[in-house]
Amino acid sequence: MPVRKALLQTTMLAGIVGAVYFSASSARAADTIPLKAPPYLPAPAVDYVNGKIDAFGGSLANRSIFGSKGALSVPLGGQWGAQIDGAVGSFDSRAFGAVAGHLFWRNPSQVLLGIYASHTYWDQFGGLHVSQVAGEGEYYLGNWTLQGIAGVEFGNSRSNITATAIDTYDIQTRFFDQINLKYYLIDNWNAYVGHRYLGGKNALALGTEYALPLGRGLMASGFIEGRVGEDDFHGIWGGLRFYFGQKDKTLIARHRQDDPNVWSLDTLFSIINNQSFEGAPSPPAADLCVSC
Repeated sequence: MPVRKALLQTTMLAGIVGAVYFSASSARAADTIPLKAPPYLPAPAVDYVNGKIDAFGGSLANRSIFGSKGALSVPLGGQWGAQIDGAVGSFDSRAFGAVAGHLFWRNPSQVLLGIYASHTYWDQFGGLHVSQVAGEGEYYLGNWTLQGIAGVEFGNSRSNITATAIDTYDIQTRFFDQINLKYYLIDNWNAYVGHRYLGGKNALALGTEYALPLGRGLMASGFIEGRVGEDDFHGIWGGLRFYFGQKDKTLIARHRQDDPNVWSLDTLFSIINNQSFEGAPSPPAADLCVSC
């Protein structure tokens, strides 16, 4: 009996040890089995509410311009975002204003696709205005960004008649585009070359921006832009810009995670490029008086 009892106890002990070893081995094996990765979820279209504002001055079509542009971007959930932006100032000593809206889908690591609409007013000859409706897109590849809007523009007509000329702005309904190919030399400095077709005329677009982080989500930058094109489609301007956000970011990150480009200032060329001059009709010749 004692031998039989000892064998039974030994068997029970071996079973317990085996069960513990098997459980521990199973736990270690479970730790080493890779879990199935969750589906890839890109970053949101807009990373928190953010904005920017600038002050600028320079020349358009040999006439002075100065003013301010600003934008406010908001997330709409997931890959959707929206922005409202605009500009106010003085052009050729007359007030102007512009407002625009963007509704877009964006994967900040790859692409932006959206729709764009704007309205620009210039206080000349009782009021000139032009509106634009377009598709908007951006494509990101390393330090390169290709961005632009393309669609249709339309507006009104006004004339000013003097004794010697008829000065007319007749804003036609036609295709337009604004396109930039931008390169970030470093994360806080970019330069771009682009194309503008506004008011039926073409121009080369050039520009650069250099930024400095100020902390607490604030960044300051200096920028300069130029246009070289047909007839009076030329100008140069520059200024200072301030970015506001929830956290510190580089310039390239802000442009891809926060705010789309503000296109509204160039739209003044859609008005200017539709200007024409004609000689005024000569007044009837006065009756001649011949003295006798």
